[in-house]
Amino acid sequence: VPPTLLDTQFSEFTPDITPIILAAHTNNYEIIKLLVQKGVCVPRPHEVRCNCVECVSSSDVDSLRHSRSRLNIYKALASPSLIALSSEDPFLTAFQLSWELQELSKVENEFKSEYEELSQQCKQFAKDLLDQTRSSRELEIILNYRDDNSLLEEQSENDLARLKLAIKYRQKEFVAQPNCQQLLASRWYDEFPGWRRRHWAVKMLTCIIVGFLFPVFSVCYLIAPKSRLGLFIRKPFIKFICHTASYLTFLFLLLLASQHIDRSDLNMQGPPPTIVEWMILPWVLGFIWGEIKQMWDGGLQDYIHDWWNLMDFVMNSLYLATISLKIVAFSKYSGLLARQSWDMWHPTLVAEALFAIANIFSSLRLISLFTANSHLGPLQISLGRMLLDILKFLFIYCLVLLAFANGLNQLYFYYETNEPDRCKGIRCENQNNAFS
Repeated sequence: VPPTLLDTQFSEFTPDITPIILAAHTNNYEIIKLLVQKGVCVPRPHEVRCNCVECVSSSDVDSLRHSRSRLNIYKALASPSLIALSSEDPFLTAFQLSWELQELSKVENEFKSEYEELSQQCKQFAKDLLDQTRSSRELEIILNYRDDNSLLEEQSENDLARLKLAIKYRQKEFVAQPNCQQLLASRWYDEFPGWRRRHWAVKMLTCIIVGFLFPVFSVCYLIAPKSRLGLFIRKPFIKFICHTASYLTFLFLLLLASQHIDRSDLNMQGPPPTIVEWMILPWVLGFIWGEIKQMWDGGLQDYIHDWWNLMDFVMNSLYLATISLKIVAFSKYSGLLARQSWDMWHPTLVAEALFAIANIFSSLRLISLFTANSHLGPLQISLGRMLLDILKFLFIYCLVLLAFANGLNQLYFYYETNEPDRCKGIRCENQNNAFS
């Protein structure tokens, strides 16, 4: 080989560009396949915060070349042809690489757009790969596949594990893919084939009937969960209708409780629970049990990542605090006393305040059901995305307000008076005309 060809000064590429990296950059399937068969692979780059001797020395010598070298490697790793030829599980590789690139874009701000483009390329590859499914059976095998078990077990492993993994890695393109959505729709309307083709009046009548029968369904499920009716209730669509009807009933009971239709003397310091409050108690206990079960099944980390779960935790905590304070007030205080004479931190007063806050959270929790509607769901998602921007503008507004308040305080503090009784509202006996 002529020495000129080995001199990096006369090369069109930097020394970190190997043949397989160059082939991956151009997505050359034949060259990549040939190199992979010869045992050539793309080395995994070190973490961006790696403090090993190699990374520190490379960054000190030439920080730009160090960053560009990492970017070139990730460009090669994100090649669809390389993923398809070198990975035993292309879906998992695409998910993890997309997530890694998205996180890397938050650290390497100078190359943020490049890393985000590569992350989007991995997401699109996973979506295009799912497009190749030709039947529902193939789609179920892919979406139910687990890393620790390559064979699909009909009885126990039919939980869409790969789809849940895609949601965890925020693969929107994969989840929104038509084949995937068609399978989810068939699972959702399992007992109602052709539901979307039915008349809207038939749909509404069916939902109303199932909603009114939810107490009967619930009792039957508690008695015989493995029966035919019990399995029918476990269907997602039926479960959603029963849950919605149950929650609307709970909100109706909260409305009755707030109207105090069966309250005795309002000056009683430790009032006993009313009939409506006794009816609310089973719902509160059911909500708490449901949250505990969800946390146990999905794990604490997945539980706290959902903002609705945090809202449920606050709501249930408020109800538990209300119940505890009412028990303390009922057992400790007796007799009648005018409310104006009660202590500011009286258990009954604090319980009523916490109960009012819990009612607000319970009503707002109904917004989560809007995602089931094609019209209200996108609006709810848009509002959720706007909250962060609203908080940013609110922070800037408070900062400007604080700056002006500080300046005005510095300007006027010389004229403060220690005689507050001489002024009523904005009228004073001796008007200060220093700034008139």
